[in-house]
Amino acid sequence: MARKKAQRSSFGRVRQKGKRWYAEYTGPDGAIHTPGHSFANKIDADGWIATERRLIDLDAWEPPKSRRAKEEASGETVGQWLDRFHDLLEQRPIPLVPSTMQLYCRLARVRITEPSGPGAEDKDVCSLRDIPLAKLTKADVYRWWDGVQRCYPSAHTLNQQAHKRLKAACAGAVEREMIDANPVDIKEAGKRVQTKEKYLPTDAEIAAILEHVPARYRALTSLMLHHGLRIGEAIALEREDVEVEHQPGASVPRVTVRIKQNAQRISGDNGVYMMVQPPKTRAGYREVPIMAADVPIFLEHLEKYAPGVPTVLRTTEGVRSAVLLSTTASGKMVMDTSYRSVLARTKEAAGVSPDIDPHTGRNWLITRLAEQGAHLKEIGRLLGQDDVTTILNVYLKVRAERTTSLMEKVSMTLED
Repeated sequence: MARKKAQRSSFGRVRQKGKRWYAEYTGPDGAIHTPGHSFANKIDADGWIATERRLIDLDAWEPPKSRRAKEEASGETVGQWLDRFHDLLEQRPIPLVPSTMQLYCRLARVRITEPSGPGAEDKDVCSLRDIPLAKLTKADVYRWWDGVQRCYPSAHTLNQQAHKRLKAACAGAVEREMIDANPVDIKEAGKRVQTKEKYLPTDAEIAAILEHVPARYRALTSLMLHHGLRIGEAIALEREDVEVEHQPGASVPRVTVRIKQNAQRISGDNGVYMMVQPPKTRAGYREVPIMAADVPIFLEHLEKYAPGVPTVLRTTEGVRSAVLLSTTASGKMVMDTSYRSVLARTKEAAGVSPDIDPHTGRNWLITRLAEQGAHLKEIGRLLGQDDVTTILNVYLKVRAERTTSLMEKVSMTLED
């Protein structure tokens, strides 16, 4: 059947296509608007046009698409939207890595949809999830935040992260025109928390740890404490990522490791396991030269503990086999929790500070590189850290003996 000519009125137009009728008009915003569906007859199409015109005349108009989104949201609670919002994140063309996705869902669950501990019995904390998204107000959000702070006073960072997830979800609702404005904007929740300063290990402490740690884990420990690798990066290194280059006349070969992935602990239906995934940022892809003093550790490790037997890995691309640089005695990937237990026993045996953890090696390396005159960009490249502010404010420390040395140098410049 030929398409019938559109019939115009003083406002909008209706047209027939097949057996259905379609309506549209140009709104006050200059855009063309439709009802989002067709009509069975012309009378209904004309009626819709007339209703829209009346809304404009009464100054009560907003785009039909926005009204439809709000109607849809009116029956969806904050908790339901949070779940759906995270599902939508997983469906993106380039989804977030599994560990990040799991963190986001956990934050929403333990503070909003299924509060744990004291919050499970607190009305202010629990009520947020059941509020219709379209009716969520700033007062509701503040009531939830006050309850969270009251129930979890020592977990401010986690509370802030949960607030950030709620804010992101509501921003997504605004983009989809489900709500007019984002009611989540608590200034206190955005303030940086003054956390305990990271411990800066001494050279002697790291040396003692390397001496006492079981030989199988010595190279892994060197990668973290002397070379600044994150624990997931060190665990996920494959044998092919280690290059040994013998140089003429050199007493020891040059060893370089290539960072191309990391391993993160995931809790799923099949239990807890390590998931291999790509770095979160481009800065994470890098090459790190091994210090000459630690090269013997790696040569011994390659000879004794990297025999070339493949390990089955779970990755974001599926299951595959690879020869890892470090494994357990049974040939499996090292769990981060297992390594932390090994390190805890080693610290006790070595008699060093209990505040040393796998991440403090980044503090040590950044500080020593800065003392050697390295530029912040150079430090960031070695550490896989593209945020210069984080390097300055979080990792960079000043050794006590360094200040004494500097003052001695100043003293030497003074005239008698």
